[in-house]
Amino acid sequence: MPSPGPPKSLIAIGVMVAGPLDFVDARAARMAVEQADQRLSELFEEFRFDFFEIRRPEMTGGSIAGNGRVEPSVLLQQAVEERDSRHWDFAIMLTASELVGNYSSFCFAALSRPLDAAVLSMSLIDPMALGVEANRDERVERIARRLSRLILHSIGHLSGLPQSSHPNDLMYHPPHAGALDLMAGMGTESVERQRMALAEIADQRLEEGAGRALTKPMFALRAAWINRKEITQAIWAARPWEFPKRLSRLTIASFSTLAILFMTAEAWDLALGQGSVRLPTLLFVSLLATTFYVVLRQQLLVRRGTRRSEQAIVTSVSAMGIVFVGMATTWAALFVVGMVLSFFLFPSALIADWAASSISAPKDLTWSHRPQMAVFAASLGLMIGALGASFESQHYFRHIIFVDEEL
Repeated sequence: MPSPGPPKSLIAIGVMVAGPLDFVDARAARMAVEQADQRLSELFEEFRFDFFEIRRPEMTGGSIAGNGRVEPSVLLQQAVEERDSRHWDFAIMLTASELVGNYSSFCFAALSRPLDAAVLSMSLIDPMALGVEANRDERVERIARRLSRLILHSIGHLSGLPQSSHPNDLMYHPPHAGALDLMAGMGTESVERQRMALAEIADQRLEEGAGRALTKPMFALRAAWINRKEITQAIWAARPWEFPKRLSRLTIASFSTLAILFMTAEAWDLALGQGSVRLPTLLFVSLLATTFYVVLRQQLLVRRGTRRSEQAIVTSVSAMGIVFVGMATTWAALFVVGMVLSFFLFPSALIADWAASSISAPKDLTWSHRPQMAVFAASLGLMIGALGASFESQHYFRHIIFVDEEL
């Protein structure tokens, strides 16, 4: 009698249905989960994939935006709460409603690597939504096929796989729902890369083993260190260097403050009077203060009771890292603009006149004085800009921070 072999590593995937589904969508959703399970089992025989299907008809409450569309950030937050409470590795939320898109005019999926979660809409993948005539069975078959490929794409993305440029690859970024019909294959390199990622995901979590004996601070530090690669990937995927473009209130407030400071004689006098230690300290404090302020103001930290969770630590650290890099990028842009303004619009004689308490004559102006003013103005501008960022819609801000791919 052949030996049963070693037990397969478990990957737990929660599939939640937010709101009601009609007969076609409900049947298609069940078929899609079965197809995704079969495909994953074929690709990764050493793993056991458990799909947990849960209905949550009340979950769309409070998340409806204009034109009956649903905010992905709200459903993602609810998915994360379910993921943590049930110890899933991934959480996938299905809804019949159309999603609000912030990067394009339409959105049928919002994927979040920091949250290990995805929201998939069945609205725009229905052939009827594209004006294609189909009977009920044909609709079920097409929706199921497209939804299963969205699920597989989502799991691949959450595992850290990059996008593919080939239309037949599961990791291709489909420009429309019809392109999902062609997404069936997966390259050998991608399969091996996902296999390695799944092996790490299936490992025992910190709170289930050695982490039980650690204090809360040590647990957080240990969890962050163990998952440093995943955190780095999450920060990179969020593209925080695009903060100045995406967060208009932050940009407007920051650059307006910069312009006002540069046009004020007292600001020049104050900036050039600072010592060599004070300005770097001001820079450091401005980055930390704005990061913590925005994170707390926009409620980006994951909080669910007092239970320790390695996933929650990863999500919170990723959010703080994304905001910190975004703020650092904004500061760098302010500094560069400040340097350009100081060299091209402010002659030495004018600066010496405005900063009379620090510079007695134009000849006393050195190469370091203009950068001093740029650092001073950029740091204050960033802190004022953080106030502007705090007034961004929480739904929009959470979307910018957590949704790293929108289909």
